[in-house]
Formats: sequence, structure tokens, C-alpha cells
Amino acid sequence: MSNYSDQHDKIAVHLQELYKKHRTLDEEITDLFNRFEPEHKLNRMKTRKLWLKDEIHRLETELKGLQ
Repeated sequence: MSNYSDQHDKIAVHLQELYKKHRTLDEEITDLFNRFEPEHKLNRMKTRKLWLKDEIHRLETELKGLQ
């Protein structure tokens, strides 16, 4: 297997994990919002979600560069 293929596969697997974490966090935020949880708790989760989105974008860009 080539180095390109190995690198591509590793990034793709990591990207799938991040997608899953992002979706899960989004569901948790919605649930907490509907239960009127404290704003500071929601803000921390939203910040984490934004970080995940940025990381997803970075990895997607990296994958496109490999092609």
C-alpha cells in the first residue's frame, strides 16, 4: 500500500470520528438547551462543537490536497 493511501485512509477514518463527535455534541446541545441548562455550560459545548467543525474543515482540505 502506498504512503498516499495510508495517509488518506488515516485522515478519512479520523474525519469520520470527528463527524460522529460533532453530531453527538449537536444533539447534546439541543437536549440541554431544551432543558434550560445554564448558558455557560452550553457555551463551552458550542465552543467545542466549533473547534470540531474547524478541525473537520482542515482535514477535508488536507484530503483534497492529497488527490
